[in-house]
Amino acid sequence: MKKFRDNCSSDCLASTLFISTKPTEETTDQLIKQVAKGGGIAFGGSVIGKVAALGLNVLLGRVLGPGAYGLYVLGISVIGIAQSIASLGLNQGVVRFCSMYRGERDNARVKGTLLSALGISSVSSVLMAAILFALSDTISERFFNEPELSSVLRVFALVLPFYVLMGITTSFAQSFRRIDYQQGVQIFRLLVNFALVSLAFLLGFRLAGAVYGFLASGVLSAGLGFYFLWRIFPEAILNSQATYRAAQLLRFSFPMFLIGISYFLLSYTDRIMLGYFGQANDVGVYNAATILSMNIVIFIAAIISIFSPILADLHNKRKYNEIKSLYKVTTRWIIITSSPLFLILALFPDTIMSIFGVEYQIGSRVLIILAFAYFVGAATGPGGVILQMSGKQDIDLVNGTFLVIVNIALNIWLIPVYGVIGAALATCITLTLIHVARFIEVYKIFKMIPYDFHILKPLVAGIIAAVPGVLFNVFSNPGSLKLAYIGLPLVVFIYGISLWGMGLHPQDKIILLAIIRKFCHVI
Repeated sequence: MKKFRDNCSSDCLASTLFISTKPTEETTDQLIKQVAKGGGIAFGGSVIGKVAALGLNVLLGRVLGPGAYGLYVLGISVIGIAQSIASLGLNQGVVRFCSMYRGERDNARVKGTLLSALGISSVSSVLMAAILFALSDTISERFFNEPELSSVLRVFALVLPFYVLMGITTSFAQSFRRIDYQQGVQIFRLLVNFALVSLAFLLGFRLAGAVYGFLASGVLSAGLGFYFLWRIFPEAILNSQATYRAAQLLRFSFPMFLIGISYFLLSYTDRIMLGYFGQANDVGVYNAATILSMNIVIFIAAIISIFSPILADLHNKRKYNEIKSLYKVTTRWIIITSSPLFLILALFPDTIMSIFGVEYQIGSRVLIILAFAYFVGAATGPGGVILQMSGKQDIDLVNGTFLVIVNIALNIWLIPVYGVIGAALATCITLTLIHVARFIEVYKIFKMIPYDFHILKPLVAGIIAAVPGVLFNVFSNPGSLKLAYIGLPLVVFIYGISLWGMGLHPQDKIILLAIIRKFCHVI
């Protein structure tokens, strides 16, 4: 027993004690602070992760060139789909049920859920890896007409089980509201990947170095995920009782698995169809624009990481008023933080795309279209999370299935005619439809709408800030340094000043202070 106390950290013991003590009621302001603190940690981690991911992709794009970089992106796209299939939706199942059982202080069912998820995903991921390895030549030559892609897929297949298991461990950390551990694994993976790829390039390796760097970082990150799992919940490996509800877990997770597949297809169909109809160069340029435009949702991703377990617990306790309050607050802050990012990408696309290299500036219009799509998604709020964590995942499954069909049809129609612009338009139309559908469904089912008068403030501030941005574009050359060094900071500064001048909601002040403290702590 002494050895256990010596090895287990204080936060580990605190987590264990917390789930075994009498539950305490949380006020709306306390819940808002929790979302803000967790969101602040996730936002800080996301910023670091985004910078590392952007740095890695810029490095890959510049060193490999659009052709080889396109092969790497195609490999990532295929392995991503394989990971979604192998995960079987268990990530979301772990978040929902472990959050609920943790709220009920039921350690046995927490352990049973965790071990069930790990066992099932281990088998499914090994099987999927074997299938991908065996079919690598067929996928590369017959579908993509890129024989060189085969060796990339074989290496990626080897690391697939590690990425699937890493996803289970980070989802478990999320269910315990340990966003620091969840983000820690992701940041570690990206930084290690960047370091290994940089070293490989210095040693003269090119595409092979990038591929094996991805493999090694996945293996190491999975190990870190299991270490954090033990820190959070030592009962997972101790000789303690476990109550298994595998059927219940799979009943929830299987629709989530299908939802995950559908939304992953929505995310990667454009690149896969570009690879089919076009060339690897098109995929490389399009992927660069996608990576940059997705920065708009950096804050919504951070909020969802802590909002999901809190929402599952509140819904289980039937605290609907608290859910409505959090829905409004989180949506407002998602819009506040997404607006300046959208302005930057929409007003200065040539400058932003040139980060990858001058040859990538041809994707500036793609960047504008995708930025608009992701901003619409941010502005409609976390409707998908509300549907999924409240047990309405079947509705979101219908959404995803229908829109995958629409997305594939749009890509088949638009890409042969408009190329990369067609792929961007197909994605924009599809994403807009899915987010509007979720918004309407949340209103119809729960009678909740996330908007009030205060939502106008960031929109007005955005319009005010856009004026100097447009003027800079009129009187400056596209992609010039003047736009980068003067125009970008000026737009952000005017947006912030305008928003502050219109006044902050009292809840916004609580969130702002909590986010700043946690963000600075992470950074």
